[in-house]
Amino acid sequence: MPEAQGAPGYGGGYGQAYGQNEQFRDGYNPSYVSAYPPPPGPPPTFGTGYAPPSGPPPMPGMPGMPPVSGFAPPPGPPPMNAHSYPGNPGQSYHQLTNVIYYLNTPIPPPNGPPAPQGAPGYDAQTDVEKLREAMRGVGTKEGLLIQTLTPLSAMNLAVLGATYRAATGKELLADVESETSGRLKDVLSALVRGPIGYDVKLLHEALSGAGTDEHLLTELIADRSPNDLYHLGQAYRARYGRNLEEVVRGELSGKTERIYTMILSSNRPPDNTPVDAGLVEADVKALYKAGQGKIGTDEIAFCNIIINRTTPHLTALWEAYQRQHGKTLSKVIKSEFSGHMKNSLLYIVTAANPKRINEGPGVWRDVKLLEATMKGMGTKDDLLIRRLIRTHWDQSHFASVKRAYERKYKKTLEARVAGEISGDYKKACVGVVRGP
Repeated sequence: MPEAQGAPGYGGGYGQAYGQNEQFRDGYNPSYVSAYPPPPGPPPTFGTGYAPPSGPPPMPGMPGMPPVSGFAPPPGPPPMNAHSYPGNPGQSYHQLTNVIYYLNTPIPPPNGPPAPQGAPGYDAQTDVEKLREAMRGVGTKEGLLIQTLTPLSAMNLAVLGATYRAATGKELLADVESETSGRLKDVLSALVRGPIGYDVKLLHEALSGAGTDEHLLTELIADRSPNDLYHLGQAYRARYGRNLEEVVRGELSGKTERIYTMILSSNRPPDNTPVDAGLVEADVKALYKAGQGKIGTDEIAFCNIIINRTTPHLTALWEAYQRQHGKTLSKVIKSEFSGHMKNSLLYIVTAANPKRINEGPGVWRDVKLLEATMKGMGTKDDLLIRRLIRTHWDQSHFASVKRAYERKYKKTLEARVAGEISGDYKKACVGVVRGP
């Protein structure tokens, strides 16, 4: 299938020189913590390996697996942020039901029991009645659909779907898709699918048809935690009966196939792992040796470091490399790589840009990618919808994106979106931007 429009949003503007930030030289950056907090509790201690009980891919340090220098993940599953349930401050989702975190937002396990009916602070039954009114009889009350669905969190959308099924015997997604059309249908169905369901749909689009959409694939799997990638792979297998890594290997070839396989197999530790200054220095030497310091580029050695390091580590690495060799990581990548490998590596490292890290990991990158969907002649609607929906799931991150967008472009994201599109499509997207 043809590649998604709007690809210039990836690399443009990321290569300028950045000022040095000495805060990361000795470890974790306090400003990073305040802008985008890691999972609660003390940083994990080095353990014997990563051994999730439900069976994610084996990690370094497990029996039969080779060790990786400088990295020994903590025991147990990847850590999750225990955000409070918005309807009951101080009460964790984990106190309510079996919950996983995906895109840093709590949701029910995709293949687990139905979402609970009646989570604290949310009256799903009332919203079911609103939906029935909106879709009853001849014609659809699109405005009521938009008002009901767009303010809901991912968990509340899942609760609503389960409650709707219990009350009507029908699937909310099927009803919404049958009652709407065009771009409004695209927005509302994406919301109803939820974070994992929507990503699985996009993965299928990226990997099927006449050709692979590597730009979309990069946004879906690059810069993701091992926990996210595990749940995404499980959900993809449940939906399509195929192993995601095998599909990627079958659709791609050469070094492009290798970098995406490396991303899917990433052993990146949690972002609250303290920065190892010795490993940073070793990585600076290894990157220089693999790139600037030789004729040609050792792409795989370079990719191994970029893909398997935490965001704080990459920030420290960016600063140390620039200090010693006079070039930012983004400039090195642009000079040493091309095509999809370049795009994927830039997508990862620009999330750690030391000049912008105080905004939050990936915030400045996401601001520029959103603007790229609306810049120039015409709106790139597919890109706008998927980037807006996927960014909005993590409301803490999305709030940072909206603040940074207004600082950069002197206009709110809501006003920018409202001025770019029209009709019910505009109302739905504005509702997503406003959020809960």
